[in-house]
Amino acid sequence: MEKNTVQTQNPITQPTSPAPPAPTPTNTNAETVETTKPFMPRKTLILIGLLSLITIILLGIALLGFSNTNKPGTQQIKALKTTLSVLAPVASSSAYTANVTLTTERKKVTAVQIELIYDPKVLTNVDIKPGSFFPNPTILSKKIDAVKGRISYVLGIGLGQSSVNGNGTVAILSFTTVPKNGITTIAFLPISKLTVVGGVSSVLTAAHGIQFSFSPTPTP
Repeated sequence: MEKNTVQTQNPITQPTSPAPPAPTPTNTNAETVETTKPFMPRKTLILIGLLSLITIILLGIALLGFSNTNKPGTQQIKALKTTLSVLAPVASSSAYTANVTLTTERKKVTAVQIELIYDPKVLTNVDIKPGSFFPNPTILSKKIDAVKGRISYVLGIGLGQSSVNGNGTVAILSFTTVPKNGITTIAFLPISKLTVVGGVSSVLTAAHGIQFSFSPTPTP
């Protein structure tokens, strides 16, 4: 008796390809959110810029003024402003006269040393006398060199008198001129001095001479 042999064959496994990824669902109805940047008008920006610039300028001016005010010696220089000046000569029938003025501001003056030079070939019969600045002044020195054209005149407060401050005529010059027309000068020398109460050195800060036109004057 024959046996039926049944052969069992292994099934062939077919390779499987991976499944494609599922498409991402798209929401066609989704709303688009738009971000808006805040907007500042151009005029506002310009105004802010101008205000900033003005603030910087004002701050700079304030700082500069503060700096100048606090510089050592600023107030002292203003307080020490003292000057001697020769005013324009005034002609009379016989001579010229020219006032020598003194400005002391708040300084209390005790004595003045006036040192002047002039052209002796032009000015003649030169003289100097006290003005009204010092009441009853003491004349400490008076020298007039008609050859070199030099005046040295020192005067001050009288014995027992108080020092003087303010503005006034400290001395009066008088002179005649040569018989012709011309221009000449009366100038201060650097050794001119001004002394105050308790002071040793001069406090004179400026001395102004004069240049003037002249015409012949008769000899007194």
